Amino acid sequence: MNRTTIGGPELGGGRGAGSVVVLSDPAAGAGSGAVAPLVADALFPSVHLRAEDFRRAVRQGYVAADRPEARRQNLTALAATAQAAFAFASGGYQVVVEGSVAPTALDAFRRESRATGAALHYVVLNGGTAGGTAAGADGAPQAGGPAAGAAEATADTVLAGLRRGAYLLGW
Repeated sequence: MNRTTIGGPELGGGRGAGSVVVLSDPAAGAGSGAVAPLVADALFPSVHLRAEDFRRAVRQGYVAADRPEARRQNLTALAATAQAAFAFASGGYQVVVEGSVAPTALDAFRRESRATGAALHYVVLNGGTAGGTAAGADGAPQAGGPAAGAAEATADTVLAGLRRGAYLLGW
């Protein structure tokens, strides 16, 4: 049985591709660290990647991500994250990327989505949203974080939104 559907329409972009779900946590404590593994566990086959792991892979010359001189490092790490995510998606995996990925930083993910044909979903966790979805100031759909309820409830909200295509981005 092909379970890439999580009980709804296929998340992938067709051509046997999986999909990439960027689960962004712009506010500390919104809960992507707790929610992302739950979302990945509900998808099959699935992969969970942490964007921070790609940034921390730099051993010599690492610059703290919040420093202005870290721009090139951050962009390179984000591009590597996107390439890895879409490599898995091209193999049919549903990929959940956990990290602080601002809407303005989605270009690397959009490029890979276009190149591979795999779908791209973008979810912003918002600790102040009471378990439902809402449109953020930037127009991106948001899902409530664990501060507003249990990680499981937030993961369920995210999965329901994925089934509806609420977080699907165009190219």
